[in-house]
Amino acid sequence: MKKRITIIYLIGMHLLLTVVLLKSDFIERLQTKLGIRQSELSAEITQHFQRMLCYHKRVDGNVPDGSVIFIGDSITQGLCVSAVTCPSVNYGIGSDTTLGVLKRLPDYRSIDRASVVLLAIGINDMKRRSNDEILENYRLIIEKIPKTTPIVFSAVLPLDEESREERQGRNQDRIKLLNSSIQKLANTSSRVFFVDAGSLLVDASGNLADKFHDGDGVHLNSKGNEIWINALRDGIQRAQRIRIDRESEASRDLIRLLNKPDIEE
Repeated sequence: MKKRITIIYLIGMHLLLTVVLLKSDFIERLQTKLGIRQSELSAEITQHFQRMLCYHKRVDGNVPDGSVIFIGDSITQGLCVSAVTCPSVNYGIGSDTTLGVLKRLPDYRSIDRASVVLLAIGINDMKRRSNDEILENYRLIIEKIPKTTPIVFSAVLPLDEESREERQGRNQDRIKLLNSSIQKLANTSSRVFFVDAGSLLVDASGNLADKFHDGDGVHLNSKGNEIWINALRDGIQRAQRIRIDRESEASRDLIRLLNKPDIEE
C-alpha cells in the first residue's frame, strides 16, 4: 500500500512539473541559451524593449481614466501624442513589432480604463513575417483589448524607397496590400476604426515625400507628424463618439429597467 502511494505521488509530481514547464517559457529559454534554436520571441524582445517596458510600467499606474493609449514602434515613440488628444500616453517602442505588442499588452492595466487604444505597428514585422502573419497578430491584439474599448488602427505609413537600397522586404506595394487587409479587418467590428494618412504624405511617385521625413525615408519629421496628427485626431474622435453613444444607450436601458413597473401576480 505504501509503495503504491509513493508511485502515485511520484507520477503526480512529474505530471505537475511537466505542466508547469510547458506553461512557462523555461524550455524556450533553455533551448535558446544552449543554442539549440533561436527563439523568435528573444530575437524581437530586445534589451531596449525590456527597458522601455520597465519605464512604461512605472507610468501606467498614473495614467488618468479615459486616456487614449498610443501603442506602436519608433514612429509612434516620436509622436507628440498630447498634440493629438488629451489625456493620452505614448507607449511607443523603437523597433517593436506586432509580436512585441502582444507580449506587452497585459502589462498595461490602464487599457481597462482607456477611452480609446490607438495602434500603429507593422513596418518592422515586414522584415520577419508575411502579411497574413501580421494580420493574424492584429486579430490577436483585438482579442486582448477589452471588448468595451474602441480601437483605432493607423495604416502602416509609406516609405521613401529611394532613400535606401535595402528595405528587407518593405516596399510600397506590400504596404498597400497590408493596409488594405487591416482596413478589411477593422470593418468587421463596429468598435475598430481605420485611419490612413498615407495619401497625404507621398509625392508624385508614391514615395514618402522628402519634406515629410527626417532623412531616413521612414521616420516622420514635424511636418509629417502634423499631417499624421490631424488624421489620428479625426479617427480618435469618431471612436470616442461611438463609445459615448454606447454608454448613453446603456444608461437609457438601465433607466428604463429601473422605471419598469412591477407586475403584480
